[in-house]
Amino acid sequence: MDVFSTIGALFSGERVSHADTFILAGVVLFAAFIISKIRRHLKARK
Repeated sequence: MDVFSTIGALFSGERVSHADTFILAGVVLFAAFIISKIRRHLKARK
């Protein structure tokens, strides 16, 4: 699975397999979780 081609296919309306969609959603949720943890850590540091 190529992440960038999957994102392009989703926005262009092409068909994407369910597995690719769920993997991509998991990656996005994981990235959002990590970013929120980093922001919270930096905010507490000040």
